[in-house]
Amino acid sequence: MAYRETSNTTTGYSQFFLLHGREMTLASNENLKAKLSKPDHNLSQRMEHLRATLEQAYKAADIANKRSHQTNKEYYDRRAKQSSFEVGEFVFVFNLARKPGLSNNVFIIWTGSFKVTAKVS
Repeated sequence: MAYRETSNTTTGYSQFFLLHGREMTLASNENLKAKLSKPDHNLSQRMEHLRATLEQAYKAADIANKRSHQTNKEYYDRRAKQSSFEVGEFVFVFNLARKPGLSNNVFIIWTGSFKVTAKVS
């Protein structure tokens, strides 16, 4: 429960808030007392406030996710290298698909060498 209550570093909102539109109240001795609910006469106003709050939280979370995605892309692009191969060159292929039953100790991820016969794109 504590995980759902903790705010996300990217969005700034907790999972519980994004799902329910309010902060989670954890159990304590004060919360265990019997409470009688009052009839809610302003239900439509309360629902409109909840919708507006959630809409604002979703927009803020979407903006934060896009910003985080852009930051991660910039970090990735710093080390990414463009590779280009010419027809006639010999290359090795990186393949992580492992046949069932083979041990990781004897698994070879680089296969080849293969000759480049055509440049598609």
